[in-house]
Amino acid sequence: MTKNVERGNSTARAGRLIRGGVLMGLVGLMALLVAACGGEDPTATPVPPQPTAPLDAAALFQVEWDTLLAAAQEEGEVVTFIAGSLGRSNLKDLLPRFEEKYGIAVIFSTGSSRQNADKTLAERAGGKFELDIWMGGSGTANTRLLPANALRPVEPLLFHPEVLDLDAWIDGRFHWLDADTQQYLFAFAANASKSDITYNTDLVDPNDIQSLQDLLDPKYKGQIIMRDPRLAGVGSVVLDYWTNPDVGEEFLLTLLTEMDVTIADDARQAAEQLALGKYMICLFACRSEVLKAENDGLPVEADFPHYTREGGRLSSGSGTLFLMDSPKNPNAQKFFANWWLSKEGQEMMQEASGNDSIRLDITKDTVAEGSRREDGVVYSWSESRLTYTQDLIDAAAFASEALASIGK
Repeated sequence: MTKNVERGNSTARAGRLIRGGVLMGLVGLMALLVAACGGEDPTATPVPPQPTAPLDAAALFQVEWDTLLAAAQEEGEVVTFIAGSLGRSNLKDLLPRFEEKYGIAVIFSTGSSRQNADKTLAERAGGKFELDIWMGGSGTANTRLLPANALRPVEPLLFHPEVLDLDAWIDGRFHWLDADTQQYLFAFAANASKSDITYNTDLVDPNDIQSLQDLLDPKYKGQIIMRDPRLAGVGSVVLDYWTNPDVGEEFLLTLLTEMDVTIADDARQAAEQLALGKYMICLFACRSEVLKAENDGLPVEADFPHYTREGGRLSSGSGTLFLMDSPKNPNAQKFFANWWLSKEGQEMMQEASGNDSIRLDITKDTVAEGSRREDGVVYSWSESRLTYTQDLIDAAAFASEALASIGK
């Protein structure tokens, strides 16, 4: 009985709902007819919510930047190794600006690239990954770090609009110093030099040298000391001579085999010998140590006063950025890399070291006079050649054979 009552009640309710629905439908139809005839609808038609305007590129970048910064701050630090003249500069004294502004500590170390490569690769072989950022010359990276798969590609991590603006960089492109792969060694500096020649000011009149060919004058025989052209850190300088069509193999062969040159393994030793007057000229990447001697008041000149007929040369020196694979602090690594290559980071780099950034959209007031590029001058920059790695090997082999032929 109960089931029959529930069924009957349901049928009655259904009938009422149908009738009510028909009635409401008629009322709605009449309202529409009235509106069509000019009647006023007492209720306004609801306006659908407008879609939120999409974020523009600047806003999207800011969101990504802020999100990455928060993640980097959680990591708390970025661990760096900075070699060469940049590591010896006062960069360490300026980096607290970055730390204070962004809340990320910069763990700073410097020293020999060769020794640090030994340490870093040994740690990585043991499963210990302590380093995030490496800056220095390209030699150790090309010969040690890349073959050991210790580096990660840089470009996929770059997203800062100032960094991605190719018009801001020399030649409208990024410059890579890993010639074969073009993605690991990001050059951010290119220092100009009028010549590789450094000299003793008591013994040499620079006006006597208007061309590199003048170095072959008999009066300089036995009076030239040079860093070993077979060393990795010197090879790019030798390569500039070797690949310059106005200099080339014949000049190098004569210089190395007929001018009774002295080979020095250590740049500091070469600079000291030059300052003591034992030699008139120092070649092949002597500048940094000669500059120290010059600043100490010794009779040497690190920067040749004029361009030779062959033009000037560019060198990145220690101005190359590498990102370690499997970094200790991946978010801080990415944040620091984008900041370092931005206007703010590159202006700090120039202020600290006097190096000339290859960014074209920042002030050059703090670039050292001897490093600043000049308009209208033709420069050779062998490091940026697409065949750089093989050229470096070939030039070193040429120098080795030439010196071996005279027992050196």
